Amino acid sequence: MASPTGLEVVDLATGRTVGEESARGEALRSDAEDDTLPPVLAGGAEVLAPFLLTVPASGTHTAGAMVELVAVSATAPHKGTWRTTVKLPEWALTANSVTVAAVGAHDGTAVVTVVGGDEAVSYGIDTASHALRWRKDGLEAVQVSTGTVTGLLHGEPRTPSPVGLELATGSEKWRGAKVYAAYMDAAGPSTLRIAGRKPDGTKTDQLLDVSTGRLRADMPPGLGTVTCTYDQAQTLVCPHAFAVVAVDPATGQLLWVIKDGEGGRRAPTVTAVWHGRVYGLGANGPVALDARTGTDLPTKPEAAPLLVDAYAGLVLDAGRLTSYPAGG
Repeated sequence: MASPTGLEVVDLATGRTVGEESARGEALRSDAEDDTLPPVLAGGAEVLAPFLLTVPASGTHTAGAMVELVAVSATAPHKGTWRTTVKLPEWALTANSVTVAAVGAHDGTAVVTVVGGDEAVSYGIDTASHALRWRKDGLEAVQVSTGTVTGLLHGEPRTPSPVGLELATGSEKWRGAKVYAAYMDAAGPSTLRIAGRKPDGTKTDQLLDVSTGRLRADMPPGLGTVTCTYDQAQTLVCPHAFAVVAVDPATGQLLWVIKDGEGGRRAPTVTAVWHGRVYGLGANGPVALDARTGTDLPTKPEAAPLLVDAYAGLVLDAGRLTSYPAGG
């Protein structure tokens, strides 16, 4: 679990804290608790967590801001393995809200992105030497995959362009047309989704190939403002008001829809999606659905987890966080 000033490793079986690492500096913003994003796993061996810190004024040098990226071992004893810092542009000190995210790591490069208003910057950091490989001003990185980092390149206010960069060097591979009020998210290891409006005002909601930027498919209509979650297998699940929709990210095909009142069913409140299963709260408690078909799974879960993996599900109830062992 991450906070603006540190990382805590918790054993899901016992609830005990088994490791801690603190940022070496003062947090950039004292009210940044809600802007803290989760750490990412890099290569299965390390967890990467970035922190926004101040750089104190010294001599003739004015105060500034920086990112400290901290790596913690994913196995016992869960100690810090390395850390590095990168200085931020001046706008990071004056923006009303600034967020930092470790977007991902692949092939020896970790990507960190910082966003404040219409400003953004992303960095590629070598996970072996811990040196800065590249910097891209204006880039809000969204997804890291084999050989490519994709994101939104900010220029004109609220009208960024989708772009793909070489992961190792930061050089631009492709750039798409500008999209007003753009929304971008990962839709699989080789697919990204971008939605918004074209310069002529028409709506767009597309699935693109991350390596080339070429169109894979259009999303089904009516989902442009709906956030969809990739299940880490082969399905996008899109919950919205009184309905849940599933889409094949490779083809854009609508797989199934559950709408309140249709077919004698009620759409559940989706809490998590993982490896072919949709977890949520139905009319009579926790439910689990098959992500490809939308059918109710025969084994009813004990709880509706907010986070789930092969080992455990985390449930938040009345402010209390509880871990349940995963089964089946």
